[in-house]
Amino acid sequence: MKKLLLLLLAAAAATNVAAQPDTLTVNKDYYPQKRNVEELVPVTRKNIVMLGNSLTERGFWSEYFQTERVLNRGIGGDCISGMIHRIGPIVEGQPRAIFIMGGANDLVFSKISGEKLLEQYERLLGIIARESPRTKIYIQSLLPLNEAMNEKFFKGKNARIAAFNALLRDMAARRGLTYIDIWSDMQRDGILPAEYTFDGIHLKADGYRIWIEKIRPYIK
Repeated sequence: MKKLLLLLLAAAAATNVAAQPDTLTVNKDYYPQKRNVEELVPVTRKNIVMLGNSLTERGFWSEYFQTERVLNRGIGGDCISGMIHRIGPIVEGQPRAIFIMGGANDLVFSKISGEKLLEQYERLLGIIARESPRTKIYIQSLLPLNEAMNEKFFKGKNARIAAFNALLRDMAARRGLTYIDIWSDMQRDGILPAEYTFDGIHLKADGYRIWIEKIRPYIK
């Protein structure tokens, strides 16, 4: 019986890995709805844009930085290819700054390599630089996970995220961009502490407090 159980668990794990796509695509239901609503407010030269996935979307950035004209352009489930798809209306407004946090969904829910994902990320940066050259770009590190809260999807993914953060740091240095290391302030023993998260990835207020203070000098 014990041997059979181990075989079943191994088969389930293999099925889970096999089910992951090579690259991630956006949610076809929620994504266009949220994008449509966000774009009711056009981006202008006075704006700072927070670009990202659900972690960005769930932050109340305009309330956190009330004296700065901050727009939230986070969409839950978004990936780097999705950000490429919707960056056009953002750069048309020539914002004064864009804070990017992207890639976590790609690394957690697909089999894409860090190097391939970095190529997508650099394509996104290339579009911003070409279409809105005066926009200041800030590369935010990805955040750690609490793997114990969702082992099915998160087990082993902190290592992938940490490795990608290293790629982001090197890329930012090569491009002359500012890299903001939020990971180091958010992690404890390499994981996201339980008191910072509801489900192992999404943040409680204490988690956002760390993020806010980390980027405050750049917002101001």
